[in-house]
Amino acid sequence: MKETHVSYRYWELYADKELTAQTYLKLEHSSAESCGCDYCKNFIEQREQIFPDEIKELFSKLGIDYQKEIEVSEFAKLENGLHYYSGWFHFKGDFIGKDCTVLLQNGGHTFDLTKITDDFSIGFRYDNALTPIKNKNGVVQIEFDCHLPWILPNEPE
Repeated sequence: MKETHVSYRYWELYADKELTAQTYLKLEHSSAESCGCDYCKNFIEQREQIFPDEIKELFSKLGIDYQKEIEVSEFAKLENGLHYYSGWFHFKGDFIGKDCTVLLQNGGHTFDLTKITDDFSIGFRYDNALTPIKNKNGVVQIEFDCHLPWILPNEPE
């Protein structure tokens, strides 16, 4: 494995860029495209604007195709009218820096993500939920959330 080192904000990321890129190339569709519900269609229509340029650049350095999220879900319509979405990507590798996982007393967890813009946050953790990477050891899950307007003709009920 030829390791790629990327410094990003508060993290040092180490990735097997080639393996990660090859994995994303083999994916036929993103999570949103595989689902096809109206919430996912709304996400797809705005994908180019969702990810800040610095995130697109970071993903490129790690071998991640930002147009092929592993999972994405809409959770709520916020008071300001925007919709709260959350999702994740993976890369094969490691990181040094804050793990965004916050363990709760009830045994569950939540995330403490780093705000990149007013409507986009990101964090890193060790997990491999739904990962297409064959060897699940040494997989980093990149969590993100974003706030999006509804741009499709019909508002969901």
